[in-house]
Parts: sequence; structure tokens; C-alpha cells
Amino acid sequence: MKKTISIMLRLVLAALGIGYIVWTLSWNDHVIIPAGYTYGDGSVADREVVLRVTSQHPDGWWVLELRPGTDLVRVHVPTDEVSADQPRHKPGIVSMLRESDARLLLLGLALILPVFPIQAARWWILMRCRGMAVSYARSFRLTMVGLFFNFCMPGMTGGDVVKAYYAAKGSGARGVAVMSVIFDRITGLLGLILLAGIAGIVLLSRGGLDDDVHHLASTVTLLIWLGFGCALAVPLFYFSDRVRVIVGLQKLIARLGPEHILVRIDEAAAAYRGHLPQIITAVLISLPVHFCQAVATTCAGYALGMELPIELMLTVLPVVFLAGSVPLTYQGLGVMEALVVAMLLPSPLADANQLVSMLVLIRLFLVAYALIGALLMLRGDIHLFPQIEQEETPDSAVRDSAPSQSTV
Repeated sequence: MKKTISIMLRLVLAALGIGYIVWTLSWNDHVIIPAGYTYGDGSVADREVVLRVTSQHPDGWWVLELRPGTDLVRVHVPTDEVSADQPRHKPGIVSMLRESDARLLLLGLALILPVFPIQAARWWILMRCRGMAVSYARSFRLTMVGLFFNFCMPGMTGGDVVKAYYAAKGSGARGVAVMSVIFDRITGLLGLILLAGIAGIVLLSRGGLDDDVHHLASTVTLLIWLGFGCALAVPLFYFSDRVRVIVGLQKLIARLGPEHILVRIDEAAAAYRGHLPQIITAVLISLPVHFCQAVATTCAGYALGMELPIELMLTVLPVVFLAGSVPLTYQGLGVMEALVVAMLLPSPLADANQLVSMLVLIRLFLVAYALIGALLMLRGDIHLFPQIEQEETPDSAVRDSAPSQSTV
């Protein structure tokens, strides 16, 4: 019953997210009339208005709809340099996609390619340092299969659960396998926060920013570095023997007994204390992963006519991606869009159509690569340890996370 309610709730949230995207996008072409503009009939616009285009003529005269279904007016819309006191074109989503720069879209798609080999290497490092004799090829293959489940199989079973299941199956150290997936996600998130913080510092040091952009960049950068500090403090305190004794964690562990599931998870997590270089390496190699994804997303925005500086995008997009990683809606639909619009609008360098479509396009880029994971899954034999067959379920693999004594 609880599972059914949870699935229904996620479906409702996904529907709300899709509804927000549909509501935000402007499907028809419009023209923005500035306040004080004089129409052909001598009337003056008392405020800035956005009018729907009914027809367009080669000489630059466009027919606009003053009110829905009534009162058409002809307005001349310049196609070259547009000043603040002249009408300007606001393309609808169909026109914007039709006129998008295909070269930038292909560049964005290509920039996603290095993401998955690096992600596989990060996970491989975290497994190897814990004694799991796994080949890089199998790590890469299961990474791609997890991507397929993330993007192409909406539901309660995400890519991380699938990776944890097939990594644990037949390993003889299911706790180590599951914890490697968890630490892979943690180091990836730390790398994402670190990238945003570095980009924010670069943006603020560049100078020449208008007041709104400077305020946004400084606020976001400060919050990012505070968040990064807190994210580092948690494991440092958790791995400290003195802190564990002071807060009573050691006493709680002793009271639960060695066979308790929480004790087994704690042992598997605490074992990474002796592998700090590998954890730092995993965080650092996450930087190019998120850099490529953020730049690819920005390329999609530029292909649609967005003009926001790349440093600002590298600061804002990691925050947006973090919000999208919270499992509220499928792939953060609506959540990411609402956040990016709230952070970057109003701005003369981008509009809501461009920002929302940019995030839709980056998901399509990822789905394209997720199809590779589908092909690899169809080949079968996707678990990391094919030589040992055990009858397990994904739930049992994740639930029974006891590490073997030989690999702790």
C-alpha cells in the first residue's frame, strides 16, 4: 500500500513538473512593445506589453493581436540593432527550435560523451580501493546500464539501486559493493558543489558585472562554499573516533550488536577512512564530469539565442542540477526549470523559453547516451561478478549490506 501511494505521489509530482514546463513555455511568436511606444493609429502604450504575432511580412511590418481575438495592429519590428524604445521579437518555442544553431547543439551532445567514462573510472577507483577485483570495462558497462534506468525507466528503481544490485550480486561483499555506489554518489555531489564554488570565484574576479548579476553570483557563491564546508565537516566528524565517542555513536553501535544492519553499514562506510587519497581523487575527477555537463547545457542555451556569460552558467547550473537530484519528480521536471527561471530572470540576455528549453535539451542529450546502456543491458551478463550466480533481488542486495571480513 505504501509503495502504491509513493508511486502515485511521484506520478502526480511528475505531472505537475511537466505542467509547469508547458505553462512556462511560450509556444507562439510574440513582439514586446516597450512602454511609451506610439502605434500607427497614434495611441501610446502606457506600459510594456507582449502581443501575439498573427502574421509577418518581409518588409518588417508585423500584424499583432492587441487583445485575444480582437483589435489587430501593424507594428514595424527592426531585425538589426534593437534599442530599448523599439519593439523586439520574442520567438515562440517552435520558431526558436527551428532557428537554433545545429552546430552548438552537436557540440553540446559531443561534450556529454566524456562524462560516462570518467564516472565509470570514479566508481572503479572507489571499488578497487576496497578490494573489489573489478575490471574497468565492467564498471563502465554497469555505469551505462544505470544511466538507462535513470532516464528511460521512470519509477522507484533508479540507476544507483540497479548499480548497487548488480555490483553486490555474487561479490561476496555486498556491503562493500553497495557502499561504493553510495560513496560514488557522494563524491560526485561534492565535485558538483566544488565546481560551482570555483566558477563563482572566477565570475566575481572578472569584474564588469551589472548589479543584479553581481548580487546573484556573490550570494550563490557564498552559499555554495558554506554548503561545501558543511558537506566536508559531516564525514570528518563522522570518521573521527573522538567525536563518535562524544556523541555516543560508539556506544549505540555496541548496543545494537555486530549483526545489526546499521552496524554493518557503519562498518562499510567507516572503512573508507583509510582511503582518503582515493576519495579526494574521486572528488577531483568529478570536476570534468560536471564541467562537461554544464558547458553542454550552456551550449544548448546558446544554440537557442541565450547570451548569459559562461561563468555565471557554471555557477548557477550546478545548483540547478543539485536541486534536480532530489527525487521529488522524474528527472527534476519542473523543479530545475522553476529554479533556473527564478535565478536567471529577469535578464535581457535570456528568456524563459530559452532557459526551460535548454534543460529539456540536456535531458535529451543524456537520453541519447542512455540508449547505449539499453543495448548493453540487452546483451545480458551485466553484473560485476558473473562467475558466481546467486538468487537475489535488488531489495535484498541493498538491504543486506554486510561487508566481508577480508575486505574491510
